[in-house]
Amino acid sequence: MAHRVFGITCWFQGDYVSARVHLEQAVAAYDHERDCHLASRFGYDPGVVAMFFLGLVLWPLGEVDRAARLAEEALSLAVRSDTVPTVACAHCYTCIFAAIRRKSDRATERASALLTLAREHELPIWLMHGTFLHGWARCCSSDPDASTEMREGLALARKLDIGLWLSLYGTLVAEVEADAGLVEAGLATLDAQLLEVERTEERWFVAEMHRVRGELLLKVQPPDVTAAESAFLRAIEIARSQQARTFELRATLSLAKLYQTTDRNQAASELLVAALAGFGASPELPEVGEAQRLMRLSATWRATTRKEYRA
Repeated sequence: MAHRVFGITCWFQGDYVSARVHLEQAVAAYDHERDCHLASRFGYDPGVVAMFFLGLVLWPLGEVDRAARLAEEALSLAVRSDTVPTVACAHCYTCIFAAIRRKSDRATERASALLTLAREHELPIWLMHGTFLHGWARCCSSDPDASTEMREGLALARKLDIGLWLSLYGTLVAEVEADAGLVEAGLATLDAQLLEVERTEERWFVAEMHRVRGELLLKVQPPDVTAAESAFLRAIEIARSQQARTFELRATLSLAKLYQTTDRNQAASELLVAALAGFGASPELPEVGEAQRLMRLSATWRATTRKEYRA
């Protein structure tokens, strides 16, 4: 329990390396058959929670396949336990993991199950998470009314005075607003959440927040290319300081795309080579394949340019 709490605290602050050390020890010390009874003391199976958070730490650190396996194992253990708070917790964290990866198809079923449990057993915290995450999954499926459900979830969070996860949730709202054509509103939502991060020091997602801010700045009319580049560079800087290699790859990919549109193909290629180091192809991280395709385009452009220059 001590290692789990310490690890989650480090994760909250964006200290992924220390978080991993403690959460690895929490998971290693856990024995399901011996320790599952602790759910009656703590309200949920502490090993299941430790496994989920270790997955949430490993994914940004670049160990995406192991992170996905841990999340699946934790969900399986939770369902087998048949303890309502543990099952609700597992449904919620499965959805959150899907949201971080922007894999909405993996959230819809679990968000619905979470909502059912929360309503049946009158669990207000899980009702808040379920409402928001179900709305987000629906928004990603182009449901025009789903943003209302997301707002209802955030209203419940304010009513219950829940702040954890709002850096993620605020970013998702900003993306949804921008996709609906409300780019300025999305930027305002994201900037307000970044100010809140300065107050709470919840820095685990801050690199992604700056990356998304850069993407939104490119959607304003006219696009603010200079500010977007600064946002992507800030995201890369933060990700590197946290050793969050997956977040670094995402931000680098965004910056490389921007460089290609402004005829800086060589710079784009050099950035991608460094960010891709150590990553292999994985269905858990399609950004790897996208970055490799972008590098091939850059190589083709350079070869064509050389031929034209010689001619």
